[in-house]
Amino acid sequence: MRETRLEDLATIHPLVTKAADLFEKLRSFDDTAWAFRGQGEDWPLTATIERYAIRPGVAEDYVMREFRRRVHHYSTTAPHRDDDLEWLALMQHHRAPTRLLDWTRSAQIAAFFAAQSSAPFVRKMPKSVPSFTIWAVDKEAVNAEAKKMLGLTCDTDVSSHEVFCKIFWSQPTDDLYLVMAVEPYRLNERLTIQQGLFLLGNNVQFSFHNCLVNLLLHAKKHGRPSNGWLHKIEVAPGARADVLRTLDKVNINSATLFPGLDGFCESLQVAVQIQESDVWPDIALAEDREKWVKGI
Repeated sequence: MRETRLEDLATIHPLVTKAADLFEKLRSFDDTAWAFRGQGEDWPLTATIERYAIRPGVAEDYVMREFRRRVHHYSTTAPHRDDDLEWLALMQHHRAPTRLLDWTRSAQIAAFFAAQSSAPFVRKMPKSVPSFTIWAVDKEAVNAEAKKMLGLTCDTDVSSHEVFCKIFWSQPTDDLYLVMAVEPYRLNERLTIQQGLFLLGNNVQFSFHNCLVNLLLHAKKHGRPSNGWLHKIEVAPGARADVLRTLDKVNINSATLFPGLDGFCESLQVAVQIQESDVWPDIALAEDREKWVKGI
């Protein structure tokens, strides 16, 4: 039997070829229920712990233990010992492999991450450039379904310390695997700026993909419109420059989303590509390059 794909349970939108059409489409998701994820290609929705380990359960315990044991070498502050979600968020922030998958409440920020991480458009272009992808998920509907599956009341806060801890460390039955949208009580600077939150599976033995599929199938079985909870939008690579240019005008770029010198320098990578595509308008090779560069 063919494995169920997320696309079989989602709303798939026609390929978008123009930046203006993309932003018009994204405006239809202007509701607090939605979370978004931008990807440079049509990669599977996969948590980093799955990408690095064949046995993600064993790997997760090892990574969490080692991070907790050694974080004091690099930081004078750390989450409370039992605040597991904040520990995971801190690990994710510093690119340790975790069960968390990054999402944002901002469709525009997701569009930036998708376009920015897709193939550069100036030199060494491959013959076939893939489209970039934006996923949209109704996080409120997903969490409501997760609570039904777990036998929790509708007003239960799955991000609270007690509830998250119980769900995260439990060993659910084979058919009780699902995803939840969560966020730590204390937000780091990057989460705040990027309007970030996380989705994760409750059972590390199952992939994020399978956990989300199982939740959507459960909702479908009980007559709930789960095909409207997940949307996939693909954008043609030819729209990349216009998407990034439009977002830069509203101050969405690496310099603002990743505060600090590294983020600013990364924003220059995109700026150079946009200037190249525009044939460097209003900029010409100065007669005295040194004076022009140094502003003297």
